[in-house]
Amino acid sequence: MGIIARIKRDGFRRTAVHRLLKKHGQLRAFIFRALLSENKPILDSAKIVQPTQFSGKGRITISKARLGFFPSPGFLSGSGYLEARAENAIIEIAESTTINNGFTIIADKSSIHIGKRCLIGPDFFAADSDFHGMSVEDRTSGNYDCKPVKIGDDVFIGQGVKVMKGVHIGQGAVIGSGSVVVTDIEPFTINAGVPAKKLRSLPRPQDNPAEATSSHQNTEAAQL
Repeated sequence: MGIIARIKRDGFRRTAVHRLLKKHGQLRAFIFRALLSENKPILDSAKIVQPTQFSGKGRITISKARLGFFPSPGFLSGSGYLEARAENAIIEIAESTTINNGFTIIADKSSIHIGKRCLIGPDFFAADSDFHGMSVEDRTSGNYDCKPVKIGDDVFIGQGVKVMKGVHIGQGAVIGSGSVVVTDIEPFTINAGVPAKKLRSLPRPQDNPAEATSSHQNTEAAQL
């Protein structure tokens, strides 16, 4: 939508404030990346809307995906954090995926992969690690395991979801707001709770071609 059409729709004052806030966010995003980030991510036509700190010695790749959303909760006050901690750690976010504001994604010693066309709500957390051993003697020894996290294509994740180490979320799955995911999630299912459990199944694309064709037309990371 052009600037004239937007002014006619929203009025001059609201349009001016809206554009000022977006410019403010772009400036913060530049500062976070240029001054606060030691990692140099591979950004393939990625759109970094919210200020995001890129950290760690590993590889971070974002391909045609979007981090942050305006207007949406946490855009002005929050920030995102991506860390590929060890040299062999990997974070990959695939094309057409949108992650809303306030996200934290940490690959400690293995990998986190987020597939295509995913919609992920605000305050998302994912990690491949517990960061400390469970036994008392291992809690500060650095003796702990990491397991890769994989989120398949077309996954819809609500607000405040935590995805823990070793989890594989199948294609087309839905995770309800506030859930903590500690075990694998079946494709095309709705899941919610602490820990997240299957509530019901969803039609697969071949079961409902019309639904499959129209899915993910909305690029906003809606809050489930």
